[in-house]
Amino acid sequence: MKFLHLSDIHFLREYPKAEKGYNSIFNNMTSPLIQIRKSLEQIDLSKIDFVIITGDLVESGTYEDYVILKSELEKLLGNTPYILTLGNHDNKEAFYKGWFNKECNDPYNTVNEIGELRIISFDNSQYKNSDGFISEEQYEWLENQLKGSTKKDTILMLHHHLIKDQFTTPAVSYDDRFENIIRESSIIGIFAGHTHHPFKGCFAEKPYFSTGSLSFIGYDESNGIVRFEESAKFSICTYENGKISVEVISALDDSKLLGVVNFRE
Repeated sequence: MKFLHLSDIHFLREYPKAEKGYNSIFNNMTSPLIQIRKSLEQIDLSKIDFVIITGDLVESGTYEDYVILKSELEKLLGNTPYILTLGNHDNKEAFYKGWFNKECNDPYNTVNEIGELRIISFDNSQYKNSDGFISEEQYEWLENQLKGSTKKDTILMLHHHLIKDQFTTPAVSYDDRFENIIRESSIIGIFAGHTHHPFKGCFAEKPYFSTGSLSFIGYDESNGIVRFEESAKFSICTYENGKISVEVISALDDSKLLGVVNFRE
């Protein structure tokens, strides 16, 4: 089986204009929809069994932004199934209204079975909390899902990274119980977003992967200064004989400087 790992789309129908600060990086950014299209041009979609998208679907947008993003994604993906989780830039109320036309503010947790795999989408996001959050209810939900009997191998997808030294921004906070839940489970792969940087490692003795973004990437230059570039990346993942392998693909030929931001100003 093969699946794609996309992340951190940060879509808006119209981005704010700014001369400096974080919002200024969007002034010259290629539309994420174009970055997704160029990503999909790199592969034969007919050979892809499903797609996972690990959060930050929009850039703190409204329900109308979700409506447009959903429509465009479904045009681009055609009949290929896709599975979502939410990130810290995703407003749950706006997401539910735009994606499903329903009023809701619950964590967006789902369990899907496709072919030989079970895919658990675990919502560890909290709107505008860049570090993420796992509530007691979420601990219990995940534990119950992983205790359930299944003959299929399981992958876990979530937005915030779990490995503390993976990146300069903090990982989501968790305790030993969370690691034990993962360690004792049938999970064969964990997939995260948030950092916008590809990464391969191990968490609770399970293979662990982050992919790049389909919007922008930031490089910490110390003292609160971050250099932002456009360098779209995604991953092609292969499941075979109970194991996952991942190849990171660049969707754009060249990176482009979007701006340098001093977050201490």
